Amino acid sequence: MSDLASFDLDTIEPQQESTLEARHSRAIRALVSAARCVPGLRNAKVDKLATFCRGSAWTFVGYGGSQLLRLASMVILARHLLGPQAFGLVALVNVFISGLNLLTDLGIGTDVIQHRRGDEREFIDTAFVIQAGRGAILWMLASALAYPFARFYHQSEVFPLALAAAVTVLASGFTSGAIYTLTRHVHLERPTLLRMGAEGVGLVTSVSWAFFSPTAWALVVGRVATEATFVLGSHFISRQKMSLEWDARAAKDILAFGTGMFASSATYFLAGEAERLVVGKFVDLVALGCFSLALSITWAATTGVHRILQQVFYPMIALSARESHDLAARHYLKARLILLVLCSCLAVIFIAGGKWIVAILLGPKYVMAGWIIQLMGFRATLELFTAAATQMLFALGSSKYAAYSNLTKLAFLAFGLTVAFWKFGFHEAVWVLAISPVFAHIPVLVGIRARLMGAFWTEATTLASLTAVSAVAAVALKVLA
Repeated sequence: MSDLASFDLDTIEPQQESTLEARHSRAIRALVSAARCVPGLRNAKVDKLATFCRGSAWTFVGYGGSQLLRLASMVILARHLLGPQAFGLVALVNVFISGLNLLTDLGIGTDVIQHRRGDEREFIDTAFVIQAGRGAILWMLASALAYPFARFYHQSEVFPLALAAAVTVLASGFTSGAIYTLTRHVHLERPTLLRMGAEGVGLVTSVSWAFFSPTAWALVVGRVATEATFVLGSHFISRQKMSLEWDARAAKDILAFGTGMFASSATYFLAGEAERLVVGKFVDLVALGCFSLALSITWAATTGVHRILQQVFYPMIALSARESHDLAARHYLKARLILLVLCSCLAVIFIAGGKWIVAILLGPKYVMAGWIIQLMGFRATLELFTAAATQMLFALGSSKYAAYSNLTKLAFLAFGLTVAFWKFGFHEAVWVLAISPVFAHIPVLVGIRARLMGAFWTEATTLASLTAVSAVAAVALKVLA
């Protein structure tokens, strides 16, 4: 396949191309023409636009394919082979492993992608050594903590499951640096196909295991198979073998960058994924399994747009902000109105159709997940909607308000969940989770007011509009029920 970044669309002679190449170039021309409509890309060079279009297309393909495979796995396993208790057990295992990952994250891949030495063999090899060492240490830590973790939740089955799942953090440490260098140059074809292939292997492994032994082990073994396939495949798609070469200057830069990533990832985990640790302590495995599946469904419905915000909206609004703050405010208004319509539709779908979604996808064993999807779906749309404001602040060069937002959310959840479980119950705790993005957004609103006053009223009025639409949908559903 030709390198899209080297195409000059004005000099291509279609009559000299093969049929496949002609179709390929026409597709690129169409994508480039569409990209010209995006603020900040109108005057971009053709090679930049081609790279942008190629990266966006493969991002969408990778996300869509992975989500379809995960959805297929979840539906097959939940509806036909496993009960909610299995998903509850694995929810604890997953948050245990992901928590250790995030609390020790050094952002090695991110550093390779952005660092000026990211193409140098010595830098990539040093990053690989640090990554492998972190993986080995994390595996030993996870193995040591698995038993106390299981005892804390009074779930003896979690211990062997967590030990098995810990293998994934050891394996991931040996992922080839080729994944980072390919991403650095927006050559996403091979990493995307590899990830989708690994997800497919995991799906087949989980379903096959569950067919013969319908237990939580099917989910854990599937996760191990996915990670192992991806790690092995990463070395096959690499054009150079990883070595143990060490560069002290590169190591210093990687670890310095990792210090900031550690703080950011730890705050993100405590303000986000750690909620499953809290919920898992106060509810039974059936409720936890339904809660985990509800989160997965709402997450799948909104993550694609989150990626667009990160990979398309953010760089484009940053270009506008560098030209003029007034221009950025105008572009932000347009983006906000589009996102308002999208999030309003998602909120109505989740609130009005949450129980139908569960009935269609999961079946009667998971009926409790219906009302959870209604509330968690509302939260997911709020988080999606407010994410654009955080990206706007990043584009203006300010990251402190995002940290304040995470801390505000963490404080609200600590207080709210304590009161909910102490005085009320699971239903009220989910309500606390549902409205937490509103409180987390307060510092972001303060930041928008301070850094871009022209966008403040846009932010306030559109957020109020989304809340009003959601409230009307909830009232209408209650009246019609």
